[in-house]
Amino acid sequence: MRKMYMVLLATILISASSFGQKGKSFIGAGADLSLPTGEFGDLFKTGTGFYIKGMFGVGTTGQVTLTSGFSKFKEAGDWEDFVATESAVPLLIGYRHNFNGFFVEPQLGYSIYNYKENTGWTDTDGAFTWAAGIGYVFNNKIEVGARYQSGGKDGWNVQMFGLRLGYNFSLNASK
Repeated sequence: MRKMYMVLLATILISASSFGQKGKSFIGAGADLSLPTGEFGDLFKTGTGFYIKGMFGVGTTGQVTLTSGFSKFKEAGDWEDFVATESAVPLLIGYRHNFNGFFVEPQLGYSIYNYKENTGWTDTDGAFTWAAGIGYVFNNKIEVGARYQSGGKDGWNVQMFGLRLGYNFSLNASK
């Protein structure tokens, strides 16, 4: 199932980049550091991961964004023989508005969550997810950002504050 989502995302990114668009378009990739909050923060430690993002120009200051990635969290607590992890794979669409290097970026979508114990028990589910981010891009290449992300259903919420460091590759032909 995850492979299907990744293939679908890659197809969308490649297809979208082939259309002539007004504005600047980029593919970005980088590292995530995610600090769990709320009940999720009580149960899991700081997570690490990566992201990939397509940013497609829709004017001189805006971009439609497609984001995916992977973050993994280890369960908090000092269990001697028990280890559990939670992972999150978001599939988000958003709009980034740029202000001379600074940006704001609300996003909506779906995330796949996987809980796994060393006992062999595993549970995978998905839920509506939203995120709101801010950041700064240096020279249209190096990106530093922060976001708040929340997703869940049936009373279980995965909430986190994330920090990102990435690099953006231009899709526009140089003139």
